[in-house]
Amino acid sequence: MKISIRGVAELADFEDLMLNPYLDSGGVKTVGIGSTSSDIKDLASWSWTKEISIKEAIDIYIKSLNKYENLVNNALKVKVSQNQYDALVSFVYNTGSVNNSVFRAVNSSASSDSVRRALLLWVNDNGKRVQGLVNRRNKEADLYETGVYKSNGCCDLIQVNPQTHKPIYNTAKRINLADYIDNPTQEESWIDIIANYFGYQRKP
Repeated sequence: MKISIRGVAELADFEDLMLNPYLDSGGVKTVGIGSTSSDIKDLASWSWTKEISIKEAIDIYIKSLNKYENLVNNALKVKVSQNQYDALVSFVYNTGSVNNSVFRAVNSSASSDSVRRALLLWVNDNGKRVQGLVNRRNKEADLYETGVYKSNGCCDLIQVNPQTHKPIYNTAKRINLADYIDNPTQEESWIDIIANYFGYQRKP
């Protein structure tokens, strides 16, 4: 399976977008749409003042998704719906883990409530409960259970504190990802714009 276009947008919305390197809740150097050194090999050497464009952030993000899809595909032993798959890709994109209670629940065909409980075990970072991760797990559980996608192709663009390298969440500005993607065919729907660009980026 592959993540859906709505899933691509939903995951970006779960992650938020920052154009300067920042420290996530666990102190991991990150940039763009949740991209870390597993996605950008030389990220550790990037200056904290380096700034990428929104389009560069989208490019890095889209090009990295295949790796997380492969992890999910290899871990799944049962058939899941598209929205359930998208929720699982989001979880693995955030945690990097597939050998865990979430996939045990999914592979045992557990109820959506059981999968939610398994997801909510993954809300700590460096041993501390993080409210942002609680929110993220609940969003993934909601998507897994209901199949309702809420981003409409948008995500929050957030500034980074240049001294602490932490996100300044009250600076969030809502942006439409499709506005920053090349659109040579002049498609009008954000889904079509992202779909066309997504297909292009994923060519071998």
